[in-house]
Amino acid sequence: MSDVFLITGEVEHPLTIDPSVWIFDERKIELELIFKGELETENENEKYTKSVSKHWDREIIEGARVDTSIPFAQTKKQWLEKTYVMPFSYFIDNSKPKSREHNVTIETEKSTITLSFETVYQSYLAFSNNGKRIVEEGPVHLYFKDGSNKDTPITSIQKIIF
Repeated sequence: MSDVFLITGEVEHPLTIDPSVWIFDERKIELELIFKGELETENENEKYTKSVSKHWDREIIEGARVDTSIPFAQTKKQWLEKTYVMPFSYFIDNSKPKSREHNVTIETEKSTITLSFETVYQSYLAFSNNGKRIVEEGPVHLYFKDGSNKDTPITSIQKIIF
């Protein structure tokens, strides 16, 4: 088993991905939120624009104020207790697939699985289980957006071929 997996095939930029660093990525999502249906599906640009607008309005009305956000140490403690996933779409977009019409092949240690592009694009990659890196059957587990494989995710992923 490897600590990295590959995105290859009909892509402009083949990627070698090391999910062990994702714990520091602010795009990570708690696995529970996906299956509870509490996940926001807001566009990234809309979210950014709203955030900047809100900050600007507050600065104009109230003036600058002291940062009262949660200390980094408390946030870090949460990272060591929860199970996190990363939306796979970020990495697919960065690899720039040449076609979205073809199926995607996922090579695992034991089998090869073929899925539609859209299913893979909307899926999530689990990289952390209760704050620990996924080692057994890792480096990532793939969960479908609809939660249909919640109890049996695709594991031991080595290569994803577009």
